[in-house]
Amino acid sequence: MSNTIKNNPVYKAIMSSSRILVLLVLVIFFTAVTKGTFFSYKNLVNILYSVSLIGIMICGACFAVLLGGIDRTVSGNAALSGAIVAMTILNGGVSAGNVALAIFLGLGAGVLSGLIHGLILSRFNIPAFLLTLATNEILYGFVQVATGNTLIYIHDCTLMDYIGQVRWLGIPIPVYIMIACIIFAYVVLNHTVYGRQVYSVGGNRQASELSGIPTRKVILIAYIISGFMGALAGFVLSAMNQQASAGQAKNYENNVLAAIVVGGVSMRGGSGSIQNAILGAFLIGVIENGMNLMGVPAIYKDMAKGIIIIVAVAMDMASVQGTPVNNFLRRFKKKSA
Repeated sequence: MSNTIKNNPVYKAIMSSSRILVLLVLVIFFTAVTKGTFFSYKNLVNILYSVSLIGIMICGACFAVLLGGIDRTVSGNAALSGAIVAMTILNGGVSAGNVALAIFLGLGAGVLSGLIHGLILSRFNIPAFLLTLATNEILYGFVQVATGNTLIYIHDCTLMDYIGQVRWLGIPIPVYIMIACIIFAYVVLNHTVYGRQVYSVGGNRQASELSGIPTRKVILIAYIISGFMGALAGFVLSAMNQQASAGQAKNYENNVLAAIVVGGVSMRGGSGSIQNAILGAFLIGVIENGMNLMGVPAIYKDMAKGIIIIVAVAMDMASVQGTPVNNFLRRFKKKSA
């Protein structure tokens, strides 16, 4: 392709909006296949509602991925937070003071979890994937023991009813909470010194240390933010369901990871954006919703999600010189030429 075409503003706009174009094509396809049901107001709101929790988690987990790490405890933190909030309200009543205490304890648990992970990962050479995978299972086990592996119902709590059931301008409250989290993550990553440090550490930690960036502090704060967002999602999920259980957020971390990768955030760190990660979440949400409307069995939806992740990772690795995928593509191009 000639440099003239590559430098064309229209071409650049199309390439930078590729995920939006894919999303648009999917919407048109599912609208046609489902005879307009997909594009109904009710269904579009359902997509927003279902994506809201994943979106909140992404706003935290994205920090860890941009550092070249990962946080698989977003779902465990959500389960822990939801259980703490529900149990505190159940045992202490629905007074304003006790509900405030419940929320504080639930969100505080997520912050504490993030603090512990940040301290360990910033000081010891432990793979983030293995650490957070193990601690996620520990968190689920702890919640199962604490709740007796039973459902904890939340009754007559005005705030929980409001968050879970009320709509502003026809849009559920969790969607507005997601939007607030997106704005927070966008501003921090794009308009603060800390945000620039996250990209720098993710791109090259050693060079960042030599340039005077407090890498340990950057990693610590990133995992605290991730822990908080996971806990916030758990609180919102409990309000949506009007109950809490050990398994209500199970496997959400897979959807979060899929959305981040599909959104083009590099698993190697230092590259990507929160807005594209959120677009990735909507791509996953649209695909799942469309397949639901078409009556596709759950097993095929999981297979489709797995294929999407593999393709997204392959595309990421193809852009890095020296990787097997990149070398294969270069050899293929030479043969074609």
